[in-house]
Formats: sequence, C-alpha cells, structure tokens
Amino acid sequence: MKYSELIQFDPIVTVIELKSADDSAKAKELVRSYVMSDNMADLVSAKILSQLGLTDVVDNKGVLLVGNYGTGKSHLMSVISAIAADSSYLELARNEKFRTAAKPIAGNFEVLRIEIGSTEASLRTIITNNIEQDLARRGIIFKFPDVGNITNNKDALVAMMAAFAEKYGAKGYLIIVDELLDYLKGRKDNELMQDIGFMRELGEIVKSTKLRFISGIQEVLFENPTFHNVSNSLLKMKDRYEQALIRTEDIAFVVKQRILHK
Repeated sequence: MKYSELIQFDPIVTVIELKSADDSAKAKELVRSYVMSDNMADLVSAKILSQLGLTDVVDNKGVLLVGNYGTGKSHLMSVISAIAADSSYLELARNEKFRTAAKPIAGNFEVLRIEIGSTEASLRTIITNNIEQDLARRGIIFKFPDVGNITNNKDALVAMMAAFAEKYGAKGYLIIVDELLDYLKGRKDNELMQDIGFMRELGEIVKSTKLRFISGIQEVLFENPTFHNVSNSLLKMKDRYEQALIRTEDIAFVVKQRILHK
C-alpha cells in the first residue's frame, strides 16, 4: 500500500487577501476550496447571513467577524462576498447547509472590498474614498461632503445609497473591510473615538437602507482591554453590530478535511 492511498494532502495557501476575490477566477477557487463544518455553517447563518438579508428587514446590523491570523477569516469573507455578488458561485460551496442558508443573498449585491494598510487617514476618509472610487467605476458620480461641513455622517450615507439605488434598484451594497483591528490599535484616543463614531453610524443605517457591512478583526472588539479609554464610545456602537467568532473546533475541522482527507 502506498502513502498516497492513505493520505491526501491538499495544499493550503497560508495568506489570503480579501481583494483577491475581485478577480472572478480567484473568487471561484476561493469558494470551491473553503472547508466548512456544519457547526460553522450554523454560525455563519445565524450571525452573518441573517444580517445581510434584504427582505423582511427588522433590525439588521453590521457584522464583525472575529478570528486570529490563520483562522480563515479573510477566506470566509471572500466566499460570502463572492456568492453575494454572483449566484453562480453558490453551487461550488462544499457545505450543503451553507448553500441553503446563502441562497437568499446569492447574486443580490454589488460588493466593495477594502483592505486597510499602514495609514494615518481617518476611518471615514478610508471608507468614503473607497466608496467614491468604486461608484465612479460603476458610472455613479457621488461626493461625500467635507467632514467639517456636516453634523452627522448618516445623511450622506443615505444619500449615497439613494444614488446607488438609481442604477442598481433593489440590489444591496455590501462593503467588506479587512485588517480593521490593527488599524484601530494604531489610533490615538481622540481619533479612535471619531472612528468608532463613524462605525456606529454605518451600523445604524444598515437597518434603514440596503447597505450591508462586514469587517474582519483579529480579536473581540467590545470586550478588548486595549480600548478601555474609549469604552463609552464602544458601548454606543455595540448595539449596532453582531460579533461572530471563529472557534477552535472549526479550525480543527479544516485541518482534518484538508490535510488528512483520506
């Protein structure tokens, strides 16, 4: 008997960049290769997909997907965003429970993927600039007002979604941000309070528009001692976000299925 008859080794890409899913061929492979347990499918359905629904909306929230480096967080966000943008990818998903749960969102979104690198720009600037550039590529001209001339961000975000709806009708606009926690940890307290305030406003308009928001973070945000100086701001934001945690047993399932499939 040969070792190849006992063990099937499926090579694993250790680092997956969220924006790689912008390429259709890579997106297809990311969906095909993602291994998901039934327990993980239940978590994704309850904590993430439930917040992305566009019909029968009651109190949709933004989503924070929590998982340390190497847990497949960026891969999962790539899979969800790929299926949300193109329903033909749904059949490539390997978990039946996930396919069923994801069917209502499949192909119903235009997607913007954002990766935050080393920058001193505010979170508002990062996200609004990316939105303006993405809309311009789609033939939609929209300019957010200068932050010094507004009393809140929600009015501008609602106006942006109205401009989006003129072209895309009933479709939703899914914004996915990766590497958020490292960025927030590098911010000063006064800057951090403004960033958290903007995230709260983003979460608040989810329930009244077709904007949906998911962000990947390495650690839980609301109970994180690093941000104790801005805990009051985090409390105001907490009600508008759902935290979904990738668990140890889900990672073990991936190892078993991909490295020791036979």
